[in-house]
Amino acid sequence: MVNIWKKVLEAYHIYPVSIEKQTERVVKVFDGMQEYALKRSFLTEQTMENWQHVYRIAREKNVTEILPVYLTRDNAFFHKEENFYYYLTPWIDSPEVTDSAYNIERTLQTLAQIHKKTRQTSRIKSDRLKESFQGFSSFCKQSLDQLHARVTDYESRKYMSPFELLYCTHYKGVCHAVGLLQDKLYQIYGEEETEILWSSSLCHQRVDDTHSKGGYLINWESGGFEHPARDLSHYFRGLTGAYNQPEETIQQAFTVYQKTNHLTVKEMHLVSVYLLNPSFYLSVLKNYTDRRTKKSMVNQVKELQQQFRRLEFGMNWVEFIQETYESKEEQPD
Repeated sequence: MVNIWKKVLEAYHIYPVSIEKQTERVVKVFDGMQEYALKRSFLTEQTMENWQHVYRIAREKNVTEILPVYLTRDNAFFHKEENFYYYLTPWIDSPEVTDSAYNIERTLQTLAQIHKKTRQTSRIKSDRLKESFQGFSSFCKQSLDQLHARVTDYESRKYMSPFELLYCTHYKGVCHAVGLLQDKLYQIYGEEETEILWSSSLCHQRVDDTHSKGGYLINWESGGFEHPARDLSHYFRGLTGAYNQPEETIQQAFTVYQKTNHLTVKEMHLVSVYLLNPSFYLSVLKNYTDRRTKKSMVNQVKELQQQFRRLEFGMNWVEFIQETYESKEEQPD
């Protein structure tokens, strides 16, 4: 494998003094003067153009928060070797920071800068927006039926398993989350406005702490133009689910994000919609019901509880937006 890494590096005129394996797909390279990160990517012929577009936009808009890639001697963003696409970036040494609040705020600051610099705003007809959410809205109605069917089935049993018992304690909360989601959808597109101001930005779409290093976001293989709510909700979901989820820290960090890349209340409602999406919870429930999983009862219970905590975070997020932003927007000047 070392010979393949060396062969790829030749395409960059780099002759390594050392190659250190970091993961199955990433090595740290030192050529006697500089350190690099070389990655064997998951990119395919179909996704390659989109990935390259991210870096063209970053260059055009001077998005310094996206870690750049080096060009090969043929001026390409990547090198193909044995059907794999490789790319080279500077090596970023990020100090070990145990302060999770600092990490979260730094990541949201970085995201806010990227979203702001690449932001494209347009007016979209509310009917068209409603149409785009029609399938999701129908899914929410069907999910309430599924939830009711499960609780009725479990409560009819003489003895419930720990999983079934936990689900029955969650039932009202999950239904409340779905109800809130439907309310937020209506608040996005169901009011009297015929047109809504909407934005899209360059989004990473897989943001987590491993992709945030020293003020840069790395690994843009899934990047593309989406609403910033995609990045925010994905990042928040990754931070939550544990019994001690950093709820207040996330809320405080979001106020920092908001100062740089201002979202309207309707756009904040979209974050709520993504956070309240019950599909992850329903997936765990379905795996149990259909006996699709080989996980132990303990692990299935843990997984269900984790997804419920994420829905709880979404419900508390709705309250936070109401109290911090929505009530202020409703006040007359």
